[in-house]
Amino acid sequence: MFEIYKTMWQKRKMINELARQDIKREYAGTLLGMMWGLINPLLRIAVYWFVFSVGARAGHPVNGAPYIAWLAAGLVAWFFINDAFKSAKNSFRSRRSIIKNTPFPIAILPAGKVLYAYYIHLILLAVLLAVMALILKTVSIYWVQIFYYDFAACMLLIGLGSMTAPLVAVSKDFSHFIDTFLIFLFWMTPILWAVHNVHPELQYIIKLNPFHYIIQGYRDSLFYDTGFWEYPLYTLYFWGFVLVTLVLGNYLFKRMKPVFLDIL
Repeated sequence: MFEIYKTMWQKRKMINELARQDIKREYAGTLLGMMWGLINPLLRIAVYWFVFSVGARAGHPVNGAPYIAWLAAGLVAWFFINDAFKSAKNSFRSRRSIIKNTPFPIAILPAGKVLYAYYIHLILLAVLLAVMALILKTVSIYWVQIFYYDFAACMLLIGLGSMTAPLVAVSKDFSHFIDTFLIFLFWMTPILWAVHNVHPELQYIIKLNPFHYIIQGYRDSLFYDTGFWEYPLYTLYFWGFVLVTLVLGNYLFKRMKPVFLDIL
């Protein structure tokens, strides 16, 4: 049931090397190097803050947390989710030459892309935690919990990447559909707005989105000293969703491998 993930574990050193190569390739020839992985998201955070806090005058504290800090926490989590998912779903198409010309364990490619995105995310996360310590003038033991949510996000993204990469390899249209759907999810996930602002019945629907679990987890850890174990049913739902994506990812890879190898 989990053959491809067994391969990922066995080839974990190769996955790490692939992620490092992707970083070198991405920033080769640039003056600032990996700093671009920090500059771009910080500018986007500043734009969203200006639009919603200054332009729309909607930047009120959220349950006691300063809006700029609350917004930054959600966006940092989202940037990782968005970038990792997009890279993972395209992992087979982007490595066509390797897949066709060498005996390569292609099942590891989605995990390599997720790890690549996570390395970039760690730089932004370090800056976020440093800034939060200055803004909040305190540090909480609950901040360590962020790494639990990072692990949860990585597992979800590996499952989603393994599930969608074979489909994208077969059809570019599916890649465009996911890109469009991620834009929809960005606005429908409580990243720029608080979930308690909507009707209670709608809140249940919004929380079915597994990305909300990660984003809210970041905020619970940074601002509200709330442990993931305080939401046992929600945590169980999230890991059940992850399990489904992992099973489907393994099934689709094995079932579609002969098809997408022919097409690529």
